[in-house]
Parts: sequence; structure tokens; C-alpha cells
Amino acid sequence: MTGDVLPKVPSVAPTLSVIVPTYRNGPYIYSNLLALDRVLSSIGEPYEIVVVSDGNDDNTHDEMRRLDAPHIHVYHYVRNMGKGFALRYGVTRSRGQVVTFIDGDGDIDPQQIPVYLRIMRESRADVVIGSKRHPDSNVIYPPLRWLYSAVYQALLRILFRLQVRDTQVGLKLFRREVLAAVLPRIVVKRYAFDLELLVVASHLGFSRIVEAPVRIGQRLSSTINRQAIASILIETAAIFYRKNVIRYYDRPHGFVTLDGLAIVADRELSEMVDERKIVHNVVRWLVAPVERVLRNLAALRTLAYRDCVADVTDADQGVDDGEQEWRASGSR
Repeated sequence: MTGDVLPKVPSVAPTLSVIVPTYRNGPYIYSNLLALDRVLSSIGEPYEIVVVSDGNDDNTHDEMRRLDAPHIHVYHYVRNMGKGFALRYGVTRSRGQVVTFIDGDGDIDPQQIPVYLRIMRESRADVVIGSKRHPDSNVIYPPLRWLYSAVYQALLRILFRLQVRDTQVGLKLFRREVLAAVLPRIVVKRYAFDLELLVVASHLGFSRIVEAPVRIGQRLSSTINRQAIASILIETAAIFYRKNVIRYYDRPHGFVTLDGLAIVADRELSEMVDERKIVHNVVRWLVAPVERVLRNLAALRTLAYRDCVADVTDADQGVDDGEQEWRASGSR
């Protein structure tokens, strides 16, 4: 800890849980979490912050652990599983009746969380989502990203007929019962996780989805590239297939609770670790014969070199002996 003092939060069941997925946010995750905590302390209700380090390989996890407070829960696993998995992992370890998602990169102003909470209660919404296209939004966004987003959202309206104009902003509020019904049906773990959440929620009858204004600052980092765009489109097509072709979301999933999902998530992480061990062992099994052949070749080359040196030495010795005999015969 530094000189920063965190507010004391009553040790009672939280009303609000804030899930913060983070990946390679080491330089600014500590200050971002401090700012988030200050905002939440002003609400006047018990809350918790659940921070999930999604396989970070920088100093993000160490920076997160500097926030040593009972209402801040830090989780870390070694494999990068995707933002969707991190959010699901955090939800299953939360307790609040209202669950908020906010990205850990600090682009989104956390001051909007109390506003969203008020909107949810006044409108009796099932979900409140940030929208770049809300008339009161204040967004700093590169033109190319605007174009990508506009085309993608138009595609979503055609495919899913969602009554929202933006699905991808990293600030959302859910009633816990919505997530309890929706999360057991979610398949996507990465880019289109937010879309699948909203599609399934709407499909199950949680149609009171309210868009709210959002303030997004200059992006400090981005994982959007050609590969990410291709993955988003593939995941989107898969959601359409599950919803409209095989009717996957209509199947009963009531036996899976949020606690059950926590066990499933832990099993997935364990299987990923086991998978890495298996791959490592397979690689060693494949490489071992090659290593033996190379060692044998090296040994043979060493022996051949020694034999060659020995032959040359013997030949030199024979020349020396012959020369001595010739000189001896000449002296006679």
C-alpha cells in the first residue's frame, strides 16, 4: 500500500457488486481501482469490487494486490481466457443483487455507475447498458472504430432485432436474477460475450434493457485487430446459429446455478492447465527421439574425429620411423 486510504465499507452483504476484468493494465490498474472505489463509496450502500486478472503476464496482478481491503476481492489465473470468461468468473464469486461490469483500462468514467443504478431503479430495468449512440454520450473514438462499430451494430439489428443501438460498451448493470438465468446458457468467452448476454436476456423475456449515456476517454490500449474482428464475426454467427437453428437457448439449463458455474469455471481452468501439461509432455515425447539421434550423431562425429586424429598420428609416426631408418642406413 501507498499513502492512499481506502474508505471503510460495512462487512454486510453488498447491494452492488462491480466486476472488473483486466488484462495487461499494469501501469494504471491501481489508480483506476482507487478512482472506482472512491466513486462507489459515495453511493452510501454496501458494495464489493471483484477484480479478475485474466492471465496477465505483466505487473497487473501485483498492482491489484496493493488494494488490500476486505471489500476488494482479487482473483488471478495464469491462462488468458478472454474477457467473457473473466466476467463470468467474477460474477460467480460476487454477492450483490445488482452486478456491474466495467473495464479495467480506465477509459470509461466510473462516475456513471451511481447514475446507472438510479436509472435501473427508477425505470425498473432488467439491464442498463452504456451506449455510444445515446444523444448525451461523450465519446472520444477513432473514426475507423466508429465505422467498425456502426457496421457491426447494423448487422446485429438485422440478425437479432435487438432494441438497442450499442452492445459493446464495457459498462453494464444487471439484476442478479437476470445473470442467474442467462449465464448458464452463455457459450462465448471472448469478444462477443456482451452480445450473447443481451441476446439471451432478451430471448428469455428480460426485455427491459435501457440504454444510458456514457463517457469514454482516449483509449490507452486496444485488442481490436483483424484477427479480433474475424473472431467477433465468427462468434456472432455462432450465436445466431444457436438461437435460430438449433434453439440452444430454449433448452432447460435451470440445474446450473451461479455456484455451479463457479465450479465449471474452475474445472475449465484446471483442464486448461492439464491440457498445457499434456501438450508439453507430447512435445517432449516427440522431441526426445530427435534429441537421442542428434546426441548419437554428435557422439559418432566425436569418435570419427578421434579415429581420424589417431590415423594421422600413426601416419606421422610411421613417416618419422621411416625417416630415421633411412638416415641410419645412409650413415652406414
